[in-house]
Amino acid sequence: MHTVLGWAAPVDPLSEMDYFSEQPVVLSASRLSQPVNRAPAAVTVITREMIEASGFRHLPDLLRLVPGFQVSWVRGNVPTVTYQGLSSVFSRRLQVMVDGRSVYNPAYGHVQWRGIPLALDDIDRIEVVRGPNAANDGVNAVLASIHIYTRSASADPGWTAGAAIGSADIRDGLLRHVGASGDWQWRVTVNSRREHWFENQQDEPRDHLLDARAEWRPNNRDEVTLQAGGVLGEWNNTSVGYTFSNQQTTDLFNGYVQARWQRTLSADSEWSLLVNHTVTRADETFPALPAPLPFSGVLAPDNLNYWFSRSALEFSWQGRPAKQLRTVWTAEARLDRAWSASLAGPDIHEGAMYRLSGNLEWGPTEEWVFHAGAMLEKHYYAGARLSPRVAVNWLPKPGHSLRFGMSRAYRSPTFLEQESDFKFTQAPFIFDQLLLSPFKLKPERMDSVELGYLYHLQKLGLDLDTRLFHNRLDDIIDFTAPYPVAGELAGDGADFTYANLYSARQWGAEYQLRWQPGKATWLTLSQSWTRIRADFQDLVDSAPTHTLSLLASHDFGLLSGSVGYYRVGKMRWVDSAETPAYDRIDLRLSRAFKVGNTRTELAVVAQSILGDYSEFDTDRLFEPRAYVSFKMHF
Repeated sequence: MHTVLGWAAPVDPLSEMDYFSEQPVVLSASRLSQPVNRAPAAVTVITREMIEASGFRHLPDLLRLVPGFQVSWVRGNVPTVTYQGLSSVFSRRLQVMVDGRSVYNPAYGHVQWRGIPLALDDIDRIEVVRGPNAANDGVNAVLASIHIYTRSASADPGWTAGAAIGSADIRDGLLRHVGASGDWQWRVTVNSRREHWFENQQDEPRDHLLDARAEWRPNNRDEVTLQAGGVLGEWNNTSVGYTFSNQQTTDLFNGYVQARWQRTLSADSEWSLLVNHTVTRADETFPALPAPLPFSGVLAPDNLNYWFSRSALEFSWQGRPAKQLRTVWTAEARLDRAWSASLAGPDIHEGAMYRLSGNLEWGPTEEWVFHAGAMLEKHYYAGARLSPRVAVNWLPKPGHSLRFGMSRAYRSPTFLEQESDFKFTQAPFIFDQLLLSPFKLKPERMDSVELGYLYHLQKLGLDLDTRLFHNRLDDIIDFTAPYPVAGELAGDGADFTYANLYSARQWGAEYQLRWQPGKATWLTLSQSWTRIRADFQDLVDSAPTHTLSLLASHDFGLLSGSVGYYRVGKMRWVDSAETPAYDRIDLRLSRAFKVGNTRTELAVVAQSILGDYSEFDTDRLFEPRAYVSFKMHF
């Protein structure tokens, strides 16, 4: 028997119905709830039904559905994601938020996707801001900004159990409970995943996560949300990009706690207070390497262990000071701390960051909407920086919207880029200096201009979103020539040093289309075309000239089916080998039925049915695989 909820949750302003109304409503572009045709930036929404229809088991794969995104699995524990190129294996120019908490790791400048304590089954929707969003999300929201919103604690009350089994040693398990008592509601999820990622390599990652959410609503004005979770990852490979042995392993823990208090003052005014803490620890070991010289001692380091923590406090207030004017103001303080004795010396490196941002929306008429926003930040490496954005939307008649916007964004140096000191030693000597940071680095800067057009034809269930863009990226940080190191026995200096080296110009076009001719059928189609000019060839080649993704679904009655097609042109991840163009087709069939009071769904998924293909290099082939999943709710 299902638990009877003690109170009804407030209506979610971004419920599933919003995605099939006149225009989808989004939050991520400015913290203000806005229809996409009145938002200051291009936004793609990945809905709950798209997540299920895709058949994907991992979060980064869902971004294949967004125009211009490239997704690659370098190893089973290292997926990498970028938007319109300009990225190495560690994508340092994307900001990723889960329920308002940044999961971007400034120690290494990337997102450890498999280390996010989040089950796909608990995601309500994903909003992807295509283009700089620093005026809203601050430093590192350069190429794009990804906002993940989890389901309310009141969604689907009762018990849910699920499992998946298939080729490539796929073994997944899920158990979730949603309940309520008085003014409280809660959700607790346990999820486990494993597979053998690449057949020709020892690559069998396993993850185990626990995530919990509780909501307390003592009255009609206040709501308190408490969240906590953690992931244990057992991986066969490195997580920081240095491989010394095929027996190298990584044991990763990533955990967080978060609390949000939101108070509604009126229909047009509210404030919220958000506090969270994240800690990540990786124990990365490999067998001892032989001494390089004929005297005693062991080549060091003997591990690549590291930890990172972040504490953040944020206050946000939004209101309507005039009938046609809406505003939101946010203040935040963060403390980041990182340590890796092997990669950055024995000291703990820490830095404080302070941020103040504001966004306003002014709609003097139904045809015009003006946006202005800015983020002022004082960053421990980037210094004081202002990231502004202005945009205007013109809606000349129903179903048509034009948007023009200009913005600036910054990417700060990471702890590793600014503090690296990676060397092999034989005490008391430095045998070989691999990595060093001898320079004071400047933040990267991107200036962006875009033009968007949105078309909506409600009677046909058709939505089209097109975007033209031009970006200028300066002070790009990368490796430079060897740097002299006193006393180094190898005598060739530091093999790699970080410096501000390059500039790049990026321009292109993209579109996304959603068509839903009826309740039983829908499809999404997106394409992008990108060109890059830069003074480093890897940057020029870092974006495919063309990408395409298609996801279509139809309910046949007894069965529901979906097909996904993904096409990515040849490209080169920076400092890596060229990745050839590939085509991929996935299929999914499912059947939902009831046995007594138990709702059950069986699904069969086949991935990459066209055959092997490479997403990173020719030594790592993603092979066709299939799995069967079931889910029971009681």
